Amino acid sequence: MSEWLQAYRIAKLELQKSVLGFLQGLFLTTFVTIFLITSLSSYLDNGYVGFDFFFLLLFSVGLIWAKPKEFQLQKVNGDLLASPIFMMQLALPIKRSILIKSRFIIQFVYSFPFQLLFLIAFYIFSPINDTFSISGYLAFMVFWLLIGMFFGCALPSADAGDSSKLTTTTIGSIFSSILLLIISIAVLIAVHASTGEGPVYWSIKTIERWPLLAIGIAILLTLTTMAYWLSYMQKRLAKQDYL
Repeated sequence: MSEWLQAYRIAKLELQKSVLGFLQGLFLTTFVTIFLITSLSSYLDNGYVGFDFFFLLLFSVGLIWAKPKEFQLQKVNGDLLASPIFMMQLALPIKRSILIKSRFIIQFVYSFPFQLLFLIAFYIFSPINDTFSISGYLAFMVFWLLIGMFFGCALPSADAGDSSKLTTTTIGSIFSSILLLIISIAVLIAVHASTGEGPVYWSIKTIERWPLLAIGIAILLTLTTMAYWLSYMQKRLAKQDYL
């Protein structure tokens, strides 16, 4: 039995208790979908940072908050912020590589289906179907689903635990969240100012001209990133003091 199959069986136990989280994720996806559909024409004509921000939010960390509270990061030992269920699983006679893979599966289940639903609705109800043929839009879908995996690969590492004051204290969490928000918006503003358009617009133009190249690069980046974060989490577990 492959490790990924064993990891899925472990992840399924948590996912079965996360129905409310999936409903919350569906609500958020619906809200973001309506906003992006109704504002696409204005974005393509004028370009504005808000569209790119919410689009990228959906394909990065947008649904992580929807996890039930008992599965979210919590203080489990002194100043250690980690996933309680993951900490309990580490005490079981299960290979750590399997437990790590289960965290990645959970992350992808919390992101991939909702991103796919958004992309389907986006093509059906927005003017983007005037830009792409069905085959062209399929390439666009594959590209952004890969980008979603690329961003999502980094998130499971937090389950292994962090004792930094930037994450374990209220002030630190607020400060780091605000700082991340400011940096994200500043980067998007810089992209718009320097190129005249935003990342989503340029992804459309890139897929129109070089679909296979864009998908190939996205696959390479995603596989490389996943391998890195799987290795990083193994090393982090080996170094972290859970006592």
